[in-house]
Amino acid sequence: MDRLTAKLQARYSKHLVCRAGCAGCCRHHLSVFPVEAEEARAAIETLPAPIRARVEEQALEVIKREARGEPVACPLLINDRCSIYESRPLICRTQGLPLLMEAEDGELEVDFCPLNFTGAGAVDDLDEDHLAPLDALNLRLSLLNLEHCRETGLGDEASGERMKMADIILKSQSETMEVDRIDRIVQDCGELFES
Repeated sequence: MDRLTAKLQARYSKHLVCRAGCAGCCRHHLSVFPVEAEEARAAIETLPAPIRARVEEQALEVIKREARGEPVACPLLINDRCSIYESRPLICRTQGLPLLMEAEDGELEVDFCPLNFTGAGAVDDLDEDHLAPLDALNLRLSLLNLEHCRETGLGDEASGERMKMADIILKSQSETMEVDRIDRIVQDCGELFES
């Protein structure tokens, strides 16, 4: 995936305004398959404590804002930058790039961020051989997710489930808190036996 995005970014660099700090595509509450949730959770667990605490606060705020029907941003954003950039999901990796996908009427169409390809003749530079095949990428992701669900014992039925980023963040937080609690109990028990 990274090779494809790098190739497309190089080919269309003069038409892409996407850059670090541009988070227009991150103004929603993303949900992902279990395979990507696991990757995101692992990345969240490696964040420095202050960043992780901020992400956890933002996750709680996203849940509250959604309950009120207010717009939200991805809780993983810190100063309009993804805190788990290297482990971001497929949809995030393709944002802004020219995507080839099947429309509802069955016709193929090209889509991209409205901030990109705005110059005169920019759309004419699009080349059918240099587009991100979104449907094929999503199919591949779905198959990888199914395999992941089977290998981890989640089962086939879990392969269609999606998890919201705030839930992934907060689940990661509760798992860490549980491990810390167990560590304290073990330490307390050890101290009892030493006395």
